[in-house]
Amino acid sequence: MKWDAYRFCVENGVTCWLEGKNVRPGWVHVQCPLCGDHSNHGGFNPEDGSYACWRCKGSHPVVIIQRLLQLNRDNAAQLYDKYKGSESIKKHELPTKSWGNPAVTLVEPPGIELSRRHRNYLSGRGFDPDELIRMYDLTGTGPFDCWKGVDFKLRVIIPIRDFNGVIVNFQGRDITEKQDLRYKGPPIDMVPVHHKHLLYGGHLALSSSTVVVVEGVMDMWKMGPGYVATFGTSLHIHQIIALSHWKNIIFLFDPEPEAQKRAAEYARDLGSLGCHVDVLSADFGTNAKGDARDCGDLTPQEVDELKAYINVNFILR
Repeated sequence: MKWDAYRFCVENGVTCWLEGKNVRPGWVHVQCPLCGDHSNHGGFNPEDGSYACWRCKGSHPVVIIQRLLQLNRDNAAQLYDKYKGSESIKKHELPTKSWGNPAVTLVEPPGIELSRRHRNYLSGRGFDPDELIRMYDLTGTGPFDCWKGVDFKLRVIIPIRDFNGVIVNFQGRDITEKQDLRYKGPPIDMVPVHHKHLLYGGHLALSSSTVVVVEGVMDMWKMGPGYVATFGTSLHIHQIIALSHWKNIIFLFDPEPEAQKRAAEYARDLGSLGCHVDVLSADFGTNAKGDARDCGDLTPQEVDELKAYINVNFILR
């Protein structure tokens, strides 16, 4: 059974690789949604419609589609069937519109005022909950909360805004550290824009000619306005186009080789659009457990020092 994996990825806003490191010849590789993959170890086999991951061995492709697009199983199965036997589009052809549901014009994230449990979680990560509420309109969900039938229990709810400041999507961060997905978003057919077509915090940085790009939402929270998060190191073409709004761009991705390689590739893409781009390494050592620290782990003093370094060496030069 032929399965057009490349067309599936392009039409649904999934970043994919057809060649390069980790890519099996003839396969369409993606960042595996099952195992915290930071590279492109997951792959679809267009010849038989199967999926495999070099790290976790993978699962049925319908499960992968569920995780990649945050759909329910029935919708994921329908989408899987849609690409059976179809003819692949030209290599590197890109979609012309954002993936989402244009019929949806209003997104009201779930949640109420943050409880003590939510506040303790955020405080334990080094944040001031009141400051985050004021800046980013966070809410929290309880042990039985759903949103339009989708489970969102025990999460900090993070509204995601477009350049106009309008909420067009959201994510929920697990506060138990025990749920399958640390970050969970709504099904893409229930929001107007896919989160990977957006820059978190972009609407707060529009007045500046320079923007600093970090990986995650918590990195952006810690660094503040003027920084934007891309929800990981894989950028969609719509995110690259959005970044071209700024004249000067600084990538501050993790120091691991794959993240730095991607930042360098995006720097070339943005350079071709007339932007000046610098690539820095967010190497802040390790914590007591031996895990790598990122921007979200920095102390207030470290944040001030990092901002001063970037300001002197890359913004005011």
